Amino acid sequence: MKKWEEEGWICYYAGKGRGHLSTIHWQKDVEHQLLILLKQAFEQKDFNMLAAIQMTYFSDGFQQKVATLLTEQLLLNTHSMDPMLTIPIYSKSLNLHPHHYIDTESGWVLSHIYSRLVTQQQDKFQGDIVHHWEQVEDCFIFYVRPFIYWHNSEKVKVEEIIQSFTATFELEKYSYFYRKVIHIKKRTSTTFEVIYNGKEEELLTLFSQLDFSLQHPFAKNIGTGAYKTLQNMKGVVQLTANTQYHLAQALIANIQFVTIPSTLKRKLEWSMQQQYQRHVELGGIVSAYLNPHSRNWQRQEARLFILGILKQFAQQIEQVDPLKISYAHENVPNLQPINIEKLRIGYIVNKPKFVEALQAFFEKQEVEVEVFKRKMDDSVIANLFEQMDVLLIGEYPGASFILEQDTGHPLSMCLDNTWHTPLYTSFREIYYPSNFKRSDEVIYGYPNLTKCWVSESMLSEKPFNKQNHPIPK
Repeated sequence: MKKWEEEGWICYYAGKGRGHLSTIHWQKDVEHQLLILLKQAFEQKDFNMLAAIQMTYFSDGFQQKVATLLTEQLLLNTHSMDPMLTIPIYSKSLNLHPHHYIDTESGWVLSHIYSRLVTQQQDKFQGDIVHHWEQVEDCFIFYVRPFIYWHNSEKVKVEEIIQSFTATFELEKYSYFYRKVIHIKKRTSTTFEVIYNGKEEELLTLFSQLDFSLQHPFAKNIGTGAYKTLQNMKGVVQLTANTQYHLAQALIANIQFVTIPSTLKRKLEWSMQQQYQRHVELGGIVSAYLNPHSRNWQRQEARLFILGILKQFAQQIEQVDPLKISYAHENVPNLQPINIEKLRIGYIVNKPKFVEALQAFFEKQEVEVEVFKRKMDDSVIANLFEQMDVLLIGEYPGASFILEQDTGHPLSMCLDNTWHTPLYTSFREIYYPSNFKRSDEVIYGYPNLTKCWVSESMLSEKPFNKQNHPIPK
């Protein structure tokens, strides 16, 4: 406070005790000064301050001015002589390590920075780092493309590929599959072999996971993907096209993702609706799993009762949030109440308001619960499932592969429909510049940016319509 007083921000009057309160008078308009700083930063294409300011502390008028100023600068950036495609996102921060990403936005971005052995599109596998592969009994031989370079222009060695994949296999969630690996061994400078006690489809599915992205053994954020990282700071990630990419070059040279505070979301919608096109991308599927070791669920009627309540909750979420679609399309019957002990529910979700809504919903059903907001990390299943009666988890499309194959996984015991149910599909709003052409090929529901381009023609906005949007099966 002394520093603020010396800098002329405040005047401080000490109360001197005996019940006399100290007082502070602001000498400068903080919001006005912040707007000046933000304008200067935005003009320099620096959007890092957005992540540093707690917008809820400031007035609605200030927030709207920030939203308007931001929109203007993003548009100027898009139409400049050296254009940077700017995509606003609402993820708090992008985690671009293939082993630690926890949301679909991060997975979407890192899939452009890193390459994998193979990719999977519509149940078909295509070579990425490798040109082709062949199987001789339980030996799988992979033929690496001849010109694979790291983003720092070093040529990729087969030994580095083996080192990267071995590190991924050593993750706890892949331990079941790693036990099937007899060895991964170099054959020549462009081939290596994997002896694997499993089917070809299983091994290729593993290698197509983002966790198995090829990572540089020593340098951070260095991959072999279509884009390399220019800047990776809290609030802003900038990518530039990799001119040494081993597949088709990306047409969009520069892309940046700017994290927008969620408090500005509605105000930005008003500012952007004329200049940006709105798309709704698949964020994931939220499912409920009952702990098979909980005493509450040893009776089937108890399991059906609680899953019925959760389905009703999903229907309520659909009514209050236009970006959520419930899996329960018919009226869920009101089940007879059953005596169960107090429930502990772990809700792995970003926003506390959904935790509060779940707590209130159960109170109306006269079921005593304690809801815990959790974050997804590497150990969430192993450590948290034992402490909870129920887990509500957001899952990526195709994430059930591990559960279906790994019978020792804590959740694999819950795949029976009396122990587990999908609740709702979650979507996310993304605003693209009007001249952005979106490809049909997707990654986690988001467009594959290497297949997109920018056009001079303006595209009309296509609003999200629940009635017309297909429900994932």
